Amino acid sequence: MSDEQLDLVVVGSGAGGLATALQFLQSAPSGRVVVLERTSKKERGGNTAWTGAFFRLEEDGTPAPDFTTRMSELSKGKTDAAIISRLAELAQPTMQWLNHNGVATKSDITYFLTSKGPRLMPAGGGASIVETLSARIEELGGTIEYGVTAQDLIQDGDGSVNGVEAVDSSNHPRRFLARTVVLASGGFEGSAALLDRYLGERGHELSPIAPGGRSNKGEGLEMGIRAGADTDGQFERFHGEPVDARTRCAEALVMVYPYGILVDHHGKRFVDEGADTPDNTFESVAYRIWRDADQFAYVIADQKLMRHNIARAVLTDRDPETAETIEALAGRLDLDPEALADTVATYNAAATAGPLDVTTLDGVATQGLEPPKSNWARPLDEPPYVAWPVTCAITFTFGGLKTDEEARVVNRAGEPIPGLYAVGEIAGIYHHKYPGATSVLRALAFGRLAGKTAAQRIGTSVAPALQ
Repeated sequence: MSDEQLDLVVVGSGAGGLATALQFLQSAPSGRVVVLERTSKKERGGNTAWTGAFFRLEEDGTPAPDFTTRMSELSKGKTDAAIISRLAELAQPTMQWLNHNGVATKSDITYFLTSKGPRLMPAGGGASIVETLSARIEELGGTIEYGVTAQDLIQDGDGSVNGVEAVDSSNHPRRFLARTVVLASGGFEGSAALLDRYLGERGHELSPIAPGGRSNKGEGLEMGIRAGADTDGQFERFHGEPVDARTRCAEALVMVYPYGILVDHHGKRFVDEGADTPDNTFESVAYRIWRDADQFAYVIADQKLMRHNIARAVLTDRDPETAETIEALAGRLDLDPEALADTVATYNAAATAGPLDVTTLDGVATQGLEPPKSNWARPLDEPPYVAWPVTCAITFTFGGLKTDEEARVVNRAGEPIPGLYAVGEIAGIYHHKYPGATSVLRALAFGRLAGKTAAQRIGTSVAPALQ
């Protein structure tokens, strides 16, 4: 087995890995880089290829006013402030670089009916990032090796990382030697064993929200830990979303749960559906569906909801189940009709009659009900009644390798491991709640940073930011 001599090895072809490789080639035009991608060309891109890739940015690429405070507050102060600050600093230059390299961005509305303004996103979603940056890498002489799975890091006597051991699709071993290795291989949402290890024995019940997540099997995490890396991020938590349980359609989101009630398979409520706007609650509601409702629940609503245009908040390809009575609806859902009717009657008695405004927190709360409903507590009394069976789909895991604001992987003594960097989901920064519209952005921003650093490490002067 011969060693392949390179300047940079990147593991993974999502947003972070591709940004790393492309920025490296732009900063070191004579540099030698290979991107290792375990899937085929058709399946490449991990989660990036499937996401809409919203950015929490203004139209000009500057961070939204709540950008840094939200990232800190949702993590309860656990996300490294230096990383948050660096991400905010890199945001606008990253968007300019993305545009310069052929990925147009646009402002668009999100799938939350309470959204007050648009978010920035790539035209064509994350798939456009994967397609465009992959082509640019190959144009500049970089190589993307498909069907090659990284298995371990190569280290020298002092612990510096200088390569990757891998196998190809025929299980033949490959060795890639390089001054710099960047792990961009995603989280571990595609590994039932690691989900059970870190989330508990029911972790394997969680299915990735999109096919790209199935390829994120956590080898990068385990490779880094074996190389002495410390970890960060909350390993027992994850970013999940409520999706239609009846479909195989990717990202079949059902974001209208605050406007009705959410019941388990016993026909009982188990969560405050209207605790806050859906962009602030969907992750915790999805988590509760998995943890407290045996991974299956039902959104129950009536025509007060259906009179609104809810198309952008319900992305499933299946129509809701519909019936003229609650008992008949229960029959369609295979629920106990008496139990569901009792739940709805109890809820209605605690609710307040009036119009339903889905665009804002209305402060209409239940009285004397447990669990309470803090907003949108209107009775369900206008048939036909509708229901969506929902389950929790995992988007990505929170736990990962510990990195600093330079994307360097840090060991257990708090020192950077020479030659090793991590970007994207594999870098653990999130705790408690995911600050929406930051994941793809941080992959791109810190990928570019790692690419520039890799160029500097071979003694090449870095080109201007947009070149």
